[in-house]
Amino acid sequence: MKSYAKIITAMLIWGTLPVFVSKIPYSSAEIVMWRTLIGFLFLGCVFLVSRRKKTVQPFICSYKKYAFRLILSGMFMGANWVALFESYRWVDVSIATLAYYMSPVIVMIASVFLFREHAGKIKILGMTAAVAGMFIVTGVQMGGLSPVKGVFLGLAAAVCYSLVTLINKSTTGIGGLEMTLIQLIGALLIAVPYTVLTHEGAWMDFTSQAGLFTLILGFVHAGGALFLYFSAIQELPAQSVALCSYIDPASALFFAAIFLGDSLTPVQLLGAAMILGGAAAGEVFSRADRRV
Repeated sequence: MKSYAKIITAMLIWGTLPVFVSKIPYSSAEIVMWRTLIGFLFLGCVFLVSRRKKTVQPFICSYKKYAFRLILSGMFMGANWVALFESYRWVDVSIATLAYYMSPVIVMIASVFLFREHAGKIKILGMTAAVAGMFIVTGVQMGGLSPVKGVFLGLAAAVCYSLVTLINKSTTGIGGLEMTLIQLIGALLIAVPYTVLTHEGAWMDFTSQAGLFTLILGFVHAGGALFLYFSAIQELPAQSVALCSYIDPASALFFAAIFLGDSLTPVQLLGAAMILGGAAAGEVFSRADRRV
């Protein structure tokens, strides 16, 4: 239950992301870069303060053993963020979100082959309901400067996110804090060059309200939430992680309605209920089946 509490908390935190990003008048690439860097520095300080001498040697051993794998995972994470934000430029946000949240389906299917996890009927039905709910919530109308390009970038982000989950799921023997730190290094290897090459205009002013919101994204969304997420997925089945991932977009819908004034139609409420209900039913009833 502790692991479920961690991943649900992380998903709810990420659900508030649109609220903060909408208040930051800077490029998506720069927001990604700064929040990644701030999250890394924050968790690095936490690690240095909390580390004891007896943990130094195990950490070094773990670092040597998993460094390449985790840095690669972090690079996929950075590419995921960049691709997602770029997709918003070319296609409607709803369509980009729909494409992006095909990642749990990818994880569920891959886990059957990689981890030999059994996909029971209830879990499949729960996933189907969640996907159907996502279609209802986001709609299916195509719009934007280049919808095909936008959908492709959204799907690319979904693949990258799936690879992060699967790589982390296969990594054991290293703590969540250390795992997050190493992966943020990998994310920076993607985010920094991309931002520098594509940057236009003035850089972030951290004395402004936008700077304050960016700091929150770094400390809370990139630092705290990632730590909770990576700690949890090591202890949960990959399919459960996939189902819980739908809490993020569903909660984002409610937070946008509360804090940004976005209206929720009855159909959208139905879709959100299918997302949350499908994820919860797929996990709760499949756990009950395993006890029988």
